[in-house]
Amino acid sequence: MVRVWVVAALMSVSTVAPADAAEPAATVAPLQAEQATSEKLGAPKPHWFFVADTNFLGYLDSKEYLYDGDTGAMLGMLSTGAFGNAAEFAPDFAAIYVPEIYYSRGSRGDRTDVVTIYDTKELKAIGEVVIPAKRATGVPHRAYQGLSDDGRFMYVSNMTPATSVSVVDVQARKFIAEIEVSGCNLVYPVGDRAFASLCGDGTVQVVSLDEQGNLKGRERSAKFFDPDKDPVTEKASRFGNTWLYISFDGYVHPVSFEGGKAKPGKPWSLFTDKERADGWKIGGGQFNAVHQSLGRLFVIVHKGGPYSHKEAGKDVWTYDLATSKKLGSISMVAPVTMLGLTKDAAPLLIADYPATAAVYVYDALKGTHLRTIAGPPTVPGFIQAP
Repeated sequence: MVRVWVVAALMSVSTVAPADAAEPAATVAPLQAEQATSEKLGAPKPHWFFVADTNFLGYLDSKEYLYDGDTGAMLGMLSTGAFGNAAEFAPDFAAIYVPEIYYSRGSRGDRTDVVTIYDTKELKAIGEVVIPAKRATGVPHRAYQGLSDDGRFMYVSNMTPATSVSVVDVQARKFIAEIEVSGCNLVYPVGDRAFASLCGDGTVQVVSLDEQGNLKGRERSAKFFDPDKDPVTEKASRFGNTWLYISFDGYVHPVSFEGGKAKPGKPWSLFTDKERADGWKIGGGQFNAVHQSLGRLFVIVHKGGPYSHKEAGKDVWTYDLATSKKLGSISMVAPVTMLGLTKDAAPLLIADYPATAAVYVYDALKGTHLRTIAGPPTVPGFIQAP
């Protein structure tokens, strides 16, 4: 009985408020739930560019970042699955196409390869096409994939280790065919219905397609480089209907493509005899880029010995493609291995180095450094302007 009385007394005391107690606080209105929104991109600007992020620390979640080169602002991002390479853009920039790899259990399980289609206003995935689970992967560069000039067919390089190319009609959103390219590899689009592959015997193979995207014919070029003495790298750049293949010793081998035929041209040297004797070399993951309307070739160079073709360089040399003459040199603020150019008459030169989480922006004509964009991306790679 004592315990009951004590508890009752305490309850009685607790309900009596002191005379000087403050007035109860006003009721606070509940927080409103946030509404998710997304910004829409406007019309593309001349100095927009994409940078691939291979994301070596999380290779199953590669990305594509979109930047405005005039401000350094990041405008958006695509999440592009495992082992990303690069993107392809519809000629009118109405869509973006990216080959991607996914596993059913994240890092393991059943593998699915797709070409994902993104819109260009909100960078949202709006469709996909399943392709053979054979896509070739590696450090990103131009030749793992390509788009026909009219924007209808996408070509995706495969290696298992047999080599082939998957053909996708991105407008109809369907897989068309897998075309074997034995003895050759990679993709260099030529015209609306053909692509070339680089071959180990010093030639290129030209594969022609019919209107449905199926194999129509194939033809080998004449031998235009010596794979034993001075092989060309796979990191070529296109100038009009000509692909420029550059050898490890710094010789440019132009190959023009007309009517489904490859016509090797006369090779020319990036280096004088003295420059070559002084040890100047090409090097990098995508060490060259071409500006179409200006007719200029930009190349990353460094001083090094044999087998230094992967080394970064602090110099970019420029060449006139009409005369094959060197025009000048641009000094980089840091070593780089990747180059890209915007397509306008006052282009930006974009450069990066996967070992450094930064992207460098230059005036391509004046050679002046305009800005450095600190990461993301964490592992900056292939650079493209839409």
